[in-house]
Amino acid sequence: MTVLVTYNEDFSNQGYPFLKYRLKPSFQALQKLVSEEALPVKVIKPSVTDDIINLVDRIHNWRHIRDVQDSGYYEVSLLSVASVVQAAELLSIDRTYSSGFAYVGAAGHHASPMGFWGFCFLNDIAAAITRLRDLGKDRFLILDVDPHFGDGTRAFFKNDKNVIHINIYSGNKDEIDVNLNNYDYGLPYNANDEDFEAVLERALSHSFDFDLMFIVFGHDSHISDYGGFALTYAVYPILASKVKEYAAMRPHLWVLSGGSEIEVASRVIPAIIEVLAKDTKGK
Repeated sequence: MTVLVTYNEDFSNQGYPFLKYRLKPSFQALQKLVSEEALPVKVIKPSVTDDIINLVDRIHNWRHIRDVQDSGYYEVSLLSVASVVQAAELLSIDRTYSSGFAYVGAAGHHASPMGFWGFCFLNDIAAAITRLRDLGKDRFLILDVDPHFGDGTRAFFKNDKNVIHINIYSGNKDEIDVNLNNYDYGLPYNANDEDFEAVLERALSHSFDFDLMFIVFGHDSHISDYGGFALTYAVYPILASKVKEYAAMRPHLWVLSGGSEIEVASRVIPAIIEVLAKDTKGK
């Protein structure tokens, strides 16, 4: 099966400054890899439609939307939501694809129904889940491996038992609520590859049913980037392989989140997609 990638050049032109400069170089690196390796990757260009605007109006308070409009990042945030929603929709209805990677120009996991911070303005995954529920899907798994806790996403789904929300974040404690399917695994500052792999193994030791899995991916987890982890390049293909194995051919979508280092993005994003694509080819 083919790996779906959603990308729009406006992400690198209009995106949040701290995040946007990584986007074009990493996408070009991906294109080069796909060409050289003849990988089964399909790139779709997302676009803002009335349906996307209506979805955002459904999930966010009107004051929130007004404040995002005033920030100057409303348009690129809408386009970022479109990237995730349209990728998730394709994965859920078209069995040509088993996995995907959604580029964004502004992130989403710190955006709650009525607030935003941390380069996140509109919650892309909340919009995608709302859309998929319109299509009859109901149960979802979110694995957030950005080292910053996904508080905005938690605000949407903390009481929703049909959304399993797992955070692997930079923090000093674990908090597990089995009844509400909220699983938070804290890793110490500068956690290394071994630390990360161990907690990933714990997080994926549970057997969950889901219609679609989202992976919130922030490469600010790399030792050269700004997050609280100190991971090396070696761990990202391992992460992709373990997620792919866990999904077991069920649709799963990687959603880009934090990270600013161009070199890191240009290496880890293609590396993840290569694992997904080569697995689908049986290599």
